[in-house]
Amino acid sequence: MRANLSAFITGLALAGTVSAVRAEDAEILQTPDPAAILDIAKGFGSARMDKDDNGDPMISGRIEGVKYVIYFYGCEDHENCKSLQFSTGYTDPLSADQANAWNAKYRWVKAYAGDGSNFRMDVSFAGGITRANVEEQFSNWNAMAANIRDFVAGK
Repeated sequence: MRANLSAFITGLALAGTVSAVRAEDAEILQTPDPAAILDIAKGFGSARMDKDDNGDPMISGRIEGVKYVIYFYGCEDHENCKSLQFSTGYTDPLSADQANAWNAKYRWVKAYAGDGSNFRMDVSFAGGITRANVEEQFSNWNAMAANIRDFVAGK
């Protein structure tokens, strides 16, 4: 009986720990708060807050030696934005075939042909996402930065 009680108490303690971890991540972000996004960005490299040509928030940074910008979209009076987009570009254009080759190989970051080579990753906050999910998006971008650099250099 005592062993069962001990196991039960241990199980409750473990459940409490798991609940506490989940509670930490239970904060649902309905909009990409620029200050919070900047804070996360600084954890992955240099980053600073700017404004785009429309006056909306914009973050400029460098990750794995690759310059990038985070644009905020769907903003109301430059606040309460609905989504964000990671973006990096190079002056050397990609052909449609090169962009398609990239897009066939990589899932999260998409390449676009045009005046310059452009790579973008969109993050929607529709319905809300956790801070951990936003951090995971930065991890994805971080993991892809060297691939982008190498792809452009070797195209």
